[in-house]
Amino acid sequence: MALKFGFWSEQETQVGQSYARRLHELVDEVRLAEKVGFDCVALSEQHVALGGISSSAPEVVYGYLAAVTSRVKLRSAVTLMPQRINHALRSAERLAVTDILSHGRMEFYGGRANTTIAMRAFNVDPAETLAQMEEGIAILRKSMREDIFTFEGKYYQIPPRQLVPKPLQKPYPVIGIAATSERSHNWAGSEGLAVMSHSIYQGWEVQKKLLAAYRGAWKRDEQGPLDRPRVGIPLFLGIGPTDQKAKDDYAEPLMHYARISTDAYPRLAKLADDYSYMSESVPSMERAGRDWDYLLNHSATTVCGAPDTVIRQLEQYEALGVDEVLLHLDSVPHHRIMEAIDMVGRYVIPHFNDKNNVVRPTEEILDTIRAMRPQNSGSSKKAV
Repeated sequence: MALKFGFWSEQETQVGQSYARRLHELVDEVRLAEKVGFDCVALSEQHVALGGISSSAPEVVYGYLAAVTSRVKLRSAVTLMPQRINHALRSAERLAVTDILSHGRMEFYGGRANTTIAMRAFNVDPAETLAQMEEGIAILRKSMREDIFTFEGKYYQIPPRQLVPKPLQKPYPVIGIAATSERSHNWAGSEGLAVMSHSIYQGWEVQKKLLAAYRGAWKRDEQGPLDRPRVGIPLFLGIGPTDQKAKDDYAEPLMHYARISTDAYPRLAKLADDYSYMSESVPSMERAGRDWDYLLNHSATTVCGAPDTVIRQLEQYEALGVDEVLLHLDSVPHHRIMEAIDMVGRYVIPHFNDKNNVVRPTEEILDTIRAMRPQNSGSSKKAV
């Protein structure tokens, strides 16, 4: 299967720019991504965020995008699952309605929440987010799969009820989770869910270990939509006409993103045992925020360069058996994001979709033709 491509945005707004304008720019980016061949659009959910990230109501954006796109899949990446932020039944209702309006193009990926600023704003206990996410995913699947359903858990107690309306996709749209710990990869695999996997800048060996855990635990949900493991990896992208131009435009924004991530994870690691593993990633994140070579070549999170360079880098993820890459396009002005989307669609996606349909140098083709020609002693090398 060809590697799939996602456009992933957190609707980051540059200092001095308008949040309102940025939202309309995002719509233009999504429409271009669909036009040039991206397979899905994934939007983050962040609340009361600092630093310009402004994707506070992606479910509203999905409804708008359903009307202005026709082919591209629409994916929550991720819907925050703490009960005080998104009640699981409300998530199921929104997913079902948007699936209908998009003619069956919705996908749902859930997550626990990874910032104290959002958790404290909604009075969320970090010690409860993991269990609430797992119960919430169970409610989504049960409510969409069964006509009349009931649920009895630690956080949710739902008497016999009917989800109205049900989604267009049967039994329900693809459901997955964002996972950064080995435990979550194991759980996603055992539940037959898709996974959006990230090593938190810790590198190739950690990434391979996480993917092995997911695949090793995989057990098909006989009542679900997936018949095999499905692995996606979010990647931070920089692309330009040359390697140097891409580095000049993207190196500092991408390292800055790593630095602001470093601030949140140590706090979470101290607040709840379920987040304690995040402390292991802090040295890697700190290094990624100051060392461009480490970020680009060793962290297993970033691709940057001219199109040919980006292709070679992405082939490393393809070799891991990854099904899709979600290219994070943020942290730079809108016009540069549009240029990046166009370059990925023009040069990168075609390479992975159909290599034989990509223009190659004339001499390369002629060399192949000559090598296949019967070897007659009197033939001329110049003949075609």
